[in-house]
Amino acid sequence: MKYRRPSAKFAELLMALGRKPQERTLDQLFDALELEAGTPFLTKLTEVDRVLRECGIEIRPKLQDEPQGSIFLLRQEKDDSYDETAMLEQIANLESGSQEFKSTYWCDFKRLSQQTDVPRKDLRSESVKQSALKSVAGFLTTGGGTLLIGVKDDGEIIGLQPDLEVLSPGRQNVDQLINNIKTDILQRFREGNSINDYVKIRVVRIGTNQILNLEIAARRELSYLKHRDSDYQLFKRQDNRTSEVKVYELQEFQEWREKYVLSTIDSV
Repeated sequence: MKYRRPSAKFAELLMALGRKPQERTLDQLFDALELEAGTPFLTKLTEVDRVLRECGIEIRPKLQDEPQGSIFLLRQEKDDSYDETAMLEQIANLESGSQEFKSTYWCDFKRLSQQTDVPRKDLRSESVKQSALKSVAGFLTTGGGTLLIGVKDDGEIIGLQPDLEVLSPGRQNVDQLINNIKTDILQRFREGNSINDYVKIRVVRIGTNQILNLEIAARRELSYLKHRDSDYQLFKRQDNRTSEVKVYELQEFQEWREKYVLSTIDSV
């Protein structure tokens, strides 16, 4: 099929991707590229794949893995390196509706600060882990956001060492910590495999410390999280905190999402 210059709709999509990840169906991508309705499906699929790769756009799940009506997440590919100055400026903005800090992902940092001689395996805290996952859940349903792990609420950078020390011996490295986070998302979220596509985890070095930058994209579908011993729950962001959406709040929350979240997703 002869390649044509991308349409105005595709240019708008590229601009939107420069701001944040975007959800699209295959039909929306075919339309953005102005691919004729009579063109064979596999030919159109190949063209979409080629254009996305040339434009440096990552798509999840892979085009060939899902049926035609599926929703795909598009994200502008970025170098895994991160400018330290830009990261410090981002942290200086402190917590907000779209940004949250966590000292640790799994380690009970408060207890560690008070009891430095406690065995590290005893510092593994399910409540600390659940708090981080709740933040992910809140961002998914409320327009997306950033979770920084290794940063205290006041912006002080403590790094990942407390979390690394509570990992199993022989696995005390950043890659294993990231794998643990991805596994927890897979197991604790309904549709966790899909939700992992919406969470981009990058390691950022600041001075002698490393932190994790979790970039969470807005998700059209509601994202339900469970604790190990509980049913699934729904969470939302309110200013700089995450709270549960109660059953009696669900209709109002859905109406709010239609107006302020889904309308933004569908606007391009």
